[in-house]
Amino acid sequence: MMTGVLRAFGLDMRRIASQGMFLILVLLIGFPMAMVLLGSISGGTSYMPGAAVGGVSGMLAMLPLTAFTFEQQGQNNWMNGVIPVRRIHQVIGRYLVVGACVLILALEVAFCTGAGMWFESGAIQFPGLAASVLVTVVIYVLLESVMLPLCYRFTYQKALLTMMFICIGLGALVAAVFALLAKLAPDAIDAVLSWVVSVESLSGAGMIWLALGGIVLAAFAAAVSFAASLCIYLAKEF
Repeated sequence: MMTGVLRAFGLDMRRIASQGMFLILVLLIGFPMAMVLLGSISGGTSYMPGAAVGGVSGMLAMLPLTAFTFEQQGQNNWMNGVIPVRRIHQVIGRYLVVGACVLILALEVAFCTGAGMWFESGAIQFPGLAASVLVTVVIYVLLESVMLPLCYRFTYQKALLTMMFICIGLGALVAAVFALLAKLAPDAIDAVLSWVVSVESLSGAGMIWLALGGIVLAAFAAAVSFAASLCIYLAKEF
């Protein structure tokens, strides 16, 4: 079991690094290093951590999907049907790539946010740092949990297009709900804003419960995503 998973994981890593691991390392290390350099020169600006985290998150969001791209472009997805690795191992290996990206993202966010806090105030607020890492990781896991089954089901381009429509639809739904509440129940908007402010100011036990909720949500999304991807992949013919 473990041998098959490691073989599948290694194959995906070779696909991702087929254009050169050096380029990936430069992109992943470049954002934090650029932020440290600019922060040390300018004394820190509020947008720098967000810009660095956004750049790293975008890079890591696309990285696991690169395996699908190379499978499609080189038609080497046919190889998945003949290599001595079971399909379940191949799916587990690809989700392990996402897991590795989650660990890298958590470290990158912690570094960028912590450096930004240090340059701004000369101190690191650890509750705020932990909240930034948690929120970024949960959003990343939710995004990848939707994208991977789509990539198994459709071509890479169609999966991205479907994801775009999903995001547009969710955005339109949220906007419509808020517009409706603003007309029918304006007090509800104030209640939502008050709740957001209270969440941002949480500490101690409240922060722990929020963190546990985020972890459970991410784990549930990943489990559902894995089951969907496996179901789709097992039904495919090469």
